[in-house]
Amino acid sequence: MGHRKRGHTHAPKTPSSLDTHSSSSTLLHTDHEQGMKHRICMVSDFFYPNMGGVESHIYQLSQCLIEKGHKVVIATHAYGDRRGIRYLTNGLKVYYLPLQVMYNQSTATTCFHSLPLLRCVFVRERITIVHAHSSFSAMAHDALFHAKTMGLNTVFTDHSLFGFADLSSVLTNKLLTVSLCDTNHIVCVSYTSKENTVLRAALDPEIVSVIPNAVDPTDFTPDPCRRDNRKITIVVISRLVYRKGIDLLSGIIPELCGKHPDLCFLIGGEGPKRIILEEVREKYQLHDRVRLLGALDHKDVRDVLVRGHIFLNTSLTEAFCMAIVEGASCGLQVVSTRVGGIPEVLPDELVTLCGPSVRSLCDGLETVIARIRTGNVASPATIHRKVRTLYTWRNVAERTEKVYNRVCREPVLPFSERLHRLRSHCGAVAGSIFSFFAVITFLFLLLLQWLRPDHLIDVAIDSSGPHSQMGQQLSKKKSKTPNPALS
Repeated sequence: MGHRKRGHTHAPKTPSSLDTHSSSSTLLHTDHEQGMKHRICMVSDFFYPNMGGVESHIYQLSQCLIEKGHKVVIATHAYGDRRGIRYLTNGLKVYYLPLQVMYNQSTATTCFHSLPLLRCVFVRERITIVHAHSSFSAMAHDALFHAKTMGLNTVFTDHSLFGFADLSSVLTNKLLTVSLCDTNHIVCVSYTSKENTVLRAALDPEIVSVIPNAVDPTDFTPDPCRRDNRKITIVVISRLVYRKGIDLLSGIIPELCGKHPDLCFLIGGEGPKRIILEEVREKYQLHDRVRLLGALDHKDVRDVLVRGHIFLNTSLTEAFCMAIVEGASCGLQVVSTRVGGIPEVLPDELVTLCGPSVRSLCDGLETVIARIRTGNVASPATIHRKVRTLYTWRNVAERTEKVYNRVCREPVLPFSERLHRLRSHCGAVAGSIFSFFAVITFLFLLLLQWLRPDHLIDVAIDSSGPHSQMGQQLSKKKSKTPNPALS
């Protein structure tokens, strides 16, 4: 139970010196990988109806994996009345589990209260790979811990950058070290994020891949007719929190509005720093030039972006900034701080990078404003054509699929080796504590399997994947529909 291997099995590799048909074997192995279908459970505290980059990433990646023939289900915590099982587009099944939220949409964790629920999901759906998302998600860490206890392959995607000095970062980094020390593979969204994660969790860089985020270019298309060309509009769409550099924005607004009478700000988002922007607007009497739109639904973001000329990002730390890609896809000139993984996201001709200070950002904005006044900027359509080929969800899914194929060829650590890895990799104190937790979790799993054996848990009907009942029903309906061209 602690060391069993679910999923696909493979014959051991033949050494190249003994393989007389190496080229044909490679082709056969590649064909086998292309035909391999996985049963994946995405786990995170952050999913719809909550809005954000992690939520969008999980949804879009799941849809593309379903399109490629894999079975995908999502496990998250309940959101208000949204409990139980819900179905989204293309048969994407979501389990909203009754787990208690502790802080900022993250659940409280004890490593035990979630095991009965997650075990039921993994067994019912015959999961072979558990893919957890976000260092901030306690549910993701729980799922990794339980999946390894059950002998499942695990993948983790880190969406954030962390420091090393403050208490919060130290505690989070230690938890990450425990979670990832025996995880099969880790995915980061930028090379800066990879370096950060490798250092924080003391990982072997060979098991860490870089797969960036993406945007759906059809959702973010330019519409120059929506702009008011009598003035220049700067758009900011962000959570209004310290990490997003809202203090810098509060310094930029009065300085640039004083120099440029035709300059306006359109700010979307909500957060504790909104009060600072309201105070700036009140102090400098900028009510007609600074509009605070509040929280935006994802479907409304494009309608706000196309009303602007410049997209401004003032983040103090970012692993991969989706917002600047969305802004560029809508044809805006992008000005951003040069922090984290942002310099990797867009080519130099599509973004103006500045230091994380009011002075540097004002200089960058004034340079772009001057280019707009002289007409020395690319058209929105030209910018959109360049951006739409840079990041696509199908490419992200293809690269993630290769990670899954690699993971399925790797053995799951036996329970004894897992305990040794925890003690040797996580330090004497933390390693011993979490080894104890691993033993208790394993014993709890044995108790659950005795009370309700796996074979007594009903197997769920597949709503996605190669054996999808929903897909078969749709195909039957299509076949029964008469063809009007033949009638």
